Amino acid sequence: AILYTRYDVNISVSNTEISMLGIALSILLRFRVSAAYERWWEARRIWGAVVNNSRSFARQVITFSHDSGIEEELVKSLVYRQIAFVHAMACRLRQLDCATLIKPLLYSDEYEQIIVKSHIPNLLLLHNTYAVKQLQKDNHITDFELMRVEETLYQLTDNLGAAERIKNTPFPVPYSYFTWLLVHLFAILIPFGMVDAFGYLTIPVALCATFIFLIIDQIAVEIQDPFSNRENDIPVSAISQNIEIDLKEMMGDTNLPQKTAPEGGVLM
Repeated sequence: AILYTRYDVNISVSNTEISMLGIALSILLRFRVSAAYERWWEARRIWGAVVNNSRSFARQVITFSHDSGIEEELVKSLVYRQIAFVHAMACRLRQLDCATLIKPLLYSDEYEQIIVKSHIPNLLLLHNTYAVKQLQKDNHITDFELMRVEETLYQLTDNLGAAERIKNTPFPVPYSYFTWLLVHLFAILIPFGMVDAFGYLTIPVALCATFIFLIIDQIAVEIQDPFSNRENDIPVSAISQNIEIDLKEMMGDTNLPQKTAPEGGVLM
């Protein structure tokens, strides 16, 4: 802007080329944000299914074994193991330690056996499957009821696998790299296309235009990994806590965890 306005150095470039680059960049950014949001929304749908399947599992275990003479403690262990699974799944996706969360929910010997394993949520599902099978052997539930409960456990396994697929599949590098490259190339070239019409106003106008493209690209960066334990990720910890409250209420337990309040408008 200084060279063109004060020293009459003709460095302006035709707006046609700049506009073509801007259109191409807009299309690429649209696909990038759309792909990132699809990952984020699929992750949220998966956790919505975990909520429903956890409630269904607890309801099935409680109602199917009602009036069967089964000890309440055994039913409680099944439901609490499901709560432990949810917390373990959330911690695994965020690569956090789940020991303090699941220890109060499991028998001490079971906790010591599971905590040293690499895939804790998968083992918790296995233990619940064994426990439900034992209920059928002891005639506390029927064969049909066993099939219904196992179907719910299969769905929980699918939910776990789908969430791990998102976590373990990185966003394609070309999407990120070439978007970053084109945004910065556009930022360098856009003043040359504006200087002829705006003069010194090229500075704020070019900054605003570049800022818009950078923000759109950053939105995609923020949501492309929904389990990275950041502010814009899926609030799996809050969802897990809500599941714990719901399932404990179904068991008649009054020792409920206090809901975590949002910090700065953000739930984790």
